[in-house]
Amino acid sequence: MKILTVSDLHLRTPLYQELATAVALHKPDVICVIGDWLDWGDMRSDMLDPIQAALKLAEMAKGREIVFVRGNHEADRFPLFEFTWRTTGQVGHFLHGSAINIGGLSIIGFPCQMGDADCYAKGRPLPSDHYETWLIRLMRETGVASRGLWLAHEPPCLALSEGWLSCPEWEDAIWQFQPAAFVSGHDHTTPLKTGVWQHRIGRTICVNAGQRVWPHPRRLLYCTMRFRFDGDGTPHLLGGIERHG
Repeated sequence: MKILTVSDLHLRTPLYQELATAVALHKPDVICVIGDWLDWGDMRSDMLDPIQAALKLAEMAKGREIVFVRGNHEADRFPLFEFTWRTTGQVGHFLHGSAINIGGLSIIGFPCQMGDADCYAKGRPLPSDHYETWLIRLMRETGVASRGLWLAHEPPCLALSEGWLSCPEWEDAIWQFQPAAFVSGHDHTTPLKTGVWQHRIGRTICVNAGQRVWPHPRRLLYCTMRFRFDGDGTPHLLGGIERHG
């Protein structure tokens, strides 16, 4: 199974265009959009509106699965995005402390700890504050398939993010359960300053795949990875995670 992950598009037209090109090039089975594909700030001339964003992502999702995880910018513009998405007839998996099984891989989407979750969470169960109360339940329900790919907007550790932008609770969860991969975004500057975008926590490969959007976007950053499965369904990451851009 081939997966393409991307974060922090922030409605920027050039990044959406480059993502469409990347999807056409790599032909992933699953696209994972890990927060901040929308934006709550003032609209700029190089930005799409939520309707255009929904239509472009729905076009990319044709013939494949697409998974969304909330970032801190999925706020008051999200209802219009979601309404437009539903008009396309395209299936989208909007995770929020929840999981979806695709081809034998249970992808877990963590709740974003920042921003206003009200617009995104309507009609979706809200996880409680501590991960153990909802993550352990998900892993019990999905079994070994849940130890493959975890997605969260905030990075889990200081190696990939400044402290106030990271979520140490996610690091605790990784140490406890050791999934194959944990992919995040959110912090746009730390990996550029340090040159570190990938870090191991035990056996888990953690990635910050956020964009260089400030003060303006450059080339799109995104990741690709492949999974294979043992006879008992245990997922394994093949050859690590490749970052592009």
